[in-house]
Amino acid sequence: MKLFASRDDLICWLESLLQQRIVVAPVRVEGQTMFQPISKVEEIIFDFGNTTLSPKGWFLPPTETLFSVRRDDGQVELVPMLVEHDAVVFGLRPCDARGIALMDGPFLQEPSDTLYQERRSRTALVGLACHQAQPECFCTSMGSAPDDLSHVDILLTEVEDGYIVQVVTEKGKALLPKGWAKYKGKMPTPPQLKTIPTKEIVSAVRELFNDPYWERLADRCLHCNICAYVCPTCYCFDVRDYPDKGKVERVRSWESCQSPGFSLTAGGYDPRTTKGERLRQRFYHKLLYFPERFQEVGCVGCGRCGKACPVNIDIREVISDLQQLTEARSGS
Repeated sequence: MKLFASRDDLICWLESLLQQRIVVAPVRVEGQTMFQPISKVEEIIFDFGNTTLSPKGWFLPPTETLFSVRRDDGQVELVPMLVEHDAVVFGLRPCDARGIALMDGPFLQEPSDTLYQERRSRTALVGLACHQAQPECFCTSMGSAPDDLSHVDILLTEVEDGYIVQVVTEKGKALLPKGWAKYKGKMPTPPQLKTIPTKEIVSAVRELFNDPYWERLADRCLHCNICAYVCPTCYCFDVRDYPDKGKVERVRSWESCQSPGFSLTAGGYDPRTTKGERLRQRFYHKLLYFPERFQEVGCVGCGRCGKACPVNIDIREVISDLQQLTEARSGS
């Protein structure tokens, strides 16, 4: 179902949503465009290429308490954290919606992650189609598109005098007010993106585990972990216990498989002691381990990692290099 909403219609609708639930939307924070809960519609940024961070942090916060444990008069009480409000993530790009769908694989398979599952079920996704591709974008090479509505509840497409509103799910339909007119015009042509060759990339990666390429690439890497933090599909985390005023809180925080010691086992053995081994793990997880387990490459083509990397390590470059290495080995 396609509807049309003027800009005033959209503003009124968002204001009504704010009265009912939390609205997470793109806002400007110290020069960056970030997803954050808003208190008024005027905070929302509508004209942006893509946000600095994806809305992943709403479902998997950078730091969160999982539960707390209290001991009182010999009694131990475990208090789980609860998700108390419904929410709407507004204005996410189709690539970021796909990123959330990919994270559903590891977090919603049994046994599911309780907090992630609760946030996911109580959050509606209102996407905003891209009207202009950014230089770093390659979503069409990763199974998505600037106007992909596969993983949102509602997709908005900006036109000259308002927005085309595509209603995708029943959850999205339940959010909308009555009275918006049906849209009978043509859909705008989405921006065209340069494609990168991804065919057979899983097979190519499988053949190059011990290739010296990884150590050469790691010579550039600073292991600052910015690629993991800006990525919509990276979900490595660390869990620690912190005592606080008579209770102990178990806290989960974002981490990166490239951090020294991340793979250190309780017995003291670390299977990834070199920079090359840790950098290889990042790309192997996205291009081999994740698709082997969940049948999808763990990259959405948003390009944030390459844009943010201080030494210009770009996953597009890596994919191309790996395919060339495989072709050279096979003599083709």
